[in-house]
Amino acid sequence: MLNRRNFLKSTMTAAAVTSVGIPAMGGDSLENATPEKAGLAPRNRRPYTNVDWDSAIQIHTTTHGHILNQGMLNQFLERGFEFLTISNYYPSAPYYPMSKMTASYYRVHHEHPVMVNGKLTEGPFDWNAILEPWVDELEEKYRRQYPFREGDKLFTEYPPNIMEAPNAEHHSFTDSPTHMCAPGSLYASGTFDARNFFQTKSRGGYHFGVGQPWRTGIDNMLGALLFADGGGVTINHPAWTHLKREHMLEILDYDPRVLGIEVLCGSPNSPKNDTWSEDYWDYALSTGRQCFGFFVPDWSVKDGVNILLIPKRSPHECLKAYRQGNWYGAVKGRGILNFRCIQFDGKTLYARTDKPARLQVIGKPGVLFENTATELSFDVAPSDYEKYGYLRIKAFAIDDSQEILFSQPFMLDS
Repeated sequence: MLNRRNFLKSTMTAAAVTSVGIPAMGGDSLENATPEKAGLAPRNRRPYTNVDWDSAIQIHTTTHGHILNQGMLNQFLERGFEFLTISNYYPSAPYYPMSKMTASYYRVHHEHPVMVNGKLTEGPFDWNAILEPWVDELEEKYRRQYPFREGDKLFTEYPPNIMEAPNAEHHSFTDSPTHMCAPGSLYASGTFDARNFFQTKSRGGYHFGVGQPWRTGIDNMLGALLFADGGGVTINHPAWTHLKREHMLEILDYDPRVLGIEVLCGSPNSPKNDTWSEDYWDYALSTGRQCFGFFVPDWSVKDGVNILLIPKRSPHECLKAYRQGNWYGAVKGRGILNFRCIQFDGKTLYARTDKPARLQVIGKPGVLFENTATELSFDVAPSDYEKYGYLRIKAFAIDDSQEILFSQPFMLDS
């Protein structure tokens, strides 16, 4: 398996500090570790416990957002995003740090390993040299792109205090249809030639995705985390991939640093019904498994936000918030409606919003309680823990904004 030092060698400076202040990684790698072997803590079953809501900084971000150029970046900045974990493919390699990225960066700086004819092969890969034997046989529009050159900077204008961390969207596992993101991980997989337009797969046997079992992919993602106590793996858009629910549970059970699933992916007004996976979320929670819910724009730009609750501004604190479940989700995330408190002491679930909203408590049986106010208080007795299974809160704006907020779930343990 690849170790984290190899990733750092090819993707970071010797000082491991970027121009926007990303600190060096902390802690030792937990490669090839099962939760039992590594002594890993389970996913936090009582999120927000250590959050001081009065002083917490609310940071808008996403674990899955594609940003290909300055124009797309501007749209994310206009939405108030302050922590960027860009998740582009192809290849599935971090756009990190943003300051180094150019139009053809990974066509001329491909350092990470790739599966070649079924064998994991170390980089670097000189694509100009690889393509030379058959480049004259390519379609003209692809032949004109050869030879590959660096190109201009992708991003030239962004706030000097923007926070960022590595991430990528990994796909094409040999034994699973799932896509996964890995916020906080330097792991890179696959090639630039996703559609075989340059015949790298048909001529050379270069696999455009992970090309390995999903467990190996997760091990690699986790082995390349910047911080041992922050970030992790997300299961992307299970409704879109038609992921079998039993397989979702299998992935969640593999490692507690598989944090959860995307509940909203893209625009909820899409004509397709595959942007929402809320039924997957409730199914996982109803089995007694903690499963954090992510709300992401993917390619849509306009909908899906994760709002992190952190004590001070830093990429490390943002990634720790993800690991601890200290965030809530929003469809719009434009300040229309915000949570000001969410807490559960084992007896009373309490929430407060900054404006009146239709507030719901949801558990295994469905909607358990509903009112329209700025505050919600719901009492639960230990004798009802098994019946309810878990508690989560939805807050619907009562104006025409279509904003909906989602708390992370509290698991009810006897």
